Amino acid sequence: MSEAYGFYVSAGTVKDGEQPKRTSGASSTQIAIGSMLFAMASCALLFMIPPKPVDYSLRGVFRRWQGHAWVMVVKYPLRQLREAKLYEDDVLLGPANSDPQEIWMKGRGMYRLYKEEDETAPILMFSSSDNTDPNTNGRKYRLE
Repeated sequence: MSEAYGFYVSAGTVKDGEQPKRTSGASSTQIAIGSMLFAMASCALLFMIPPKPVDYSLRGVFRRWQGHAWVMVVKYPLRQLREAKLYEDDVLLGPANSDPQEIWMKGRGMYRLYKEEDETAPILMFSSSDNTDPNTNGRKYRLE
């Protein structure tokens, strides 16, 4: 039994001694074109949906380092950390890249973003603007 004959037999009933009915490839072509049009329309619809804005809020528990300094592991790519700015609510803190000793001794919104050689993720060391505990002062912190 040839492949073509097997295809026609499986597609419909053919009695012994009869020639199978030949159908045109139009229906399979229509299905392929319809599927392709559906896929293209679906992709176009996805491009029309606006992207979700990135949330840069720092979530989790800030650990006390020393004095007024608090630390947290940050989950941002390192190249963005070099340019990132720390905000307390909507107020920019700083100066950025302050000396760690000044952060824990003086505080007042100083911060530093760094990555140690033995660490896998960058770390934010900072102090709140009024040297209060950032876990309980009710303010929100974000990096942008």
